[in-house]
Amino acid sequence: MAEKKRKKSKFSIKKLIYNDKYLIIISIVLAVIVWIVTSMSLSPETTKTITVSLPVDFSDSAAEQLGLKCYGDEVVDVDVTVSCKKYLAKDITADNFKVSLQTNVVTSSGNFDVPIRVETGENVDFTISSYYPTVYRAYFDVEDEKTMDLDVRYTNEDFIEKGYTMGQPLLSESTVTVKGPRSYVSQVKTVSADVTIEEKLKTTTSMDLNAIALDSYGSKVNYVTIEKGAENLTITIPVLKEMQLNVSASFVGKPSKINTDSFAVSYSVSKVNAGVLEDAKITEAVIGDIDFSQLKPGENKFTFDVQSLDGFVILDNIKEISATVTIPKTYKSERISVNAGNVNVINAPKGYNVSVTDISASAVMVIGTESNLNGLTASNIKLVVDLSGIDVNNIKEGISSYKIVTTLENSDTCWIYGDYTANVNITKA
Repeated sequence: MAEKKRKKSKFSIKKLIYNDKYLIIISIVLAVIVWIVTSMSLSPETTKTITVSLPVDFSDSAAEQLGLKCYGDEVVDVDVTVSCKKYLAKDITADNFKVSLQTNVVTSSGNFDVPIRVETGENVDFTISSYYPTVYRAYFDVEDEKTMDLDVRYTNEDFIEKGYTMGQPLLSESTVTVKGPRSYVSQVKTVSADVTIEEKLKTTTSMDLNAIALDSYGSKVNYVTIEKGAENLTITIPVLKEMQLNVSASFVGKPSKINTDSFAVSYSVSKVNAGVLEDAKITEAVIGDIDFSQLKPGENKFTFDVQSLDGFVILDNIKEISATVTIPKTYKSERISVNAGNVNVINAPKGYNVSVTDISASAVMVIGTESNLNGLTASNIKLVVDLSGIDVNNIKEGISSYKIVTTLENSDTCWIYGDYTANVNITKA
């Protein structure tokens, strides 16, 4: 019985062949296999172009050892064209290629065509038909740099509205550094930035600048870069309102109870044509400060440089304006004796001894009306030497001269005239 069962379960190819259901399945499988094999073997040839990025690197090369720097593109895109079966094309990527530069050809300064080499890995099912570019073109030289003034050129001059004028333009950087190959840096004669303004300006305007290195013929110099301190190179063009202003000066160091209306003040020029910042609300041409410490009874003359003033510019052809201040005869002068012991030294450097050896005058001149001068003594005179400005890392020992700051205490109607100095001895403690 067991033997009979074994005979029934024995596999029979004959039965399988004559079984329609199994025969159909086997036929389909075989047909698919044949179709795949045939398709692969008979697949048409095609081409494909892949872009491979090549970082430019001349480290560990002869050029680097010679101190030569490469001036050209930092990355080159190499287009590689391959021939392959059509069904393989989609699987070919940039990772299948090794692209490199033959850096050993660069052995001196100058222009070089450095060959580009493209290779594939092992056991690939495609061939390289061509690639482009085949060389990397660049200039090689020792790096150099120089600092130059920035020259601003206006492509059109008439860009200020009528009734306004242009102040002194302000650059974010007045100088720039030209950097690049030595032979090209030496060709740079100017660094220029063009400014083009199409509309009429009535307000102060700022804009970015594009600086270009030019040779003696006005042509752009290649391979050089322009480095600047600020992130963006800018120019600010102040636009000023044209006005006529009365000339005046300010008093500084004035005792609180003195009325300067009694002083006669005259100017070499009483009115000026000026360009004024409208937002500054300027109503007078203040040409400078007159310090009370420089005023004595009688006539006092001061000269001011008016070529650079805050908030406005004088449009007239005037470089200086003088002011004459006449102190009334009711004011007198009186000398009050002082000595080195009256001088107080403050902010002495740590670790040093300081002492006043002598002062430039044995008396200070005090100005005021006769009644106000009465009763003033040396106790009203405060003399101070401030050493806070000394460079603590470079202190000079010995005797040096320092300015005395003078103050008249307990008096708001008189002032001290003149400048005074003290000789101060500084020694290591």
